Amino acid sequence: MKYKHTQRIKSANIDNKKLATEIGDLYYDSLSEFLVYLSKKLEQDYIADRKRGREELANCLLEASNSINEASKHIDKAWGICKPYVDRWLIDHGSNRK
Repeated sequence: MKYKHTQRIKSANIDNKKLATEIGDLYYDSLSEFLVYLSKKLEQDYIADRKRGREELANCLLEASNSINEASKHIDKAWGICKPYVDRWLIDHGSNRK
């Protein structure tokens, strides 16, 4: 059996500091979506570790999942604030989000 956790995402071919910068540079609605997926992944890990009797680990993962999900809500709010400015900037510069 191969251990699935790693120190970095090999397919991204960048270190974690650069990865954080790249993720942080997403439009905030996309960042929020990413955080929701990350939260759900940690919730799955919580369930798996709880089933294995690792209560302390499972509880930490559940807290992290909940915190990341809460962070996604704050980022959503930030997107609501800055979206009109982003849209205007894109129009003014002949660009779009695609």
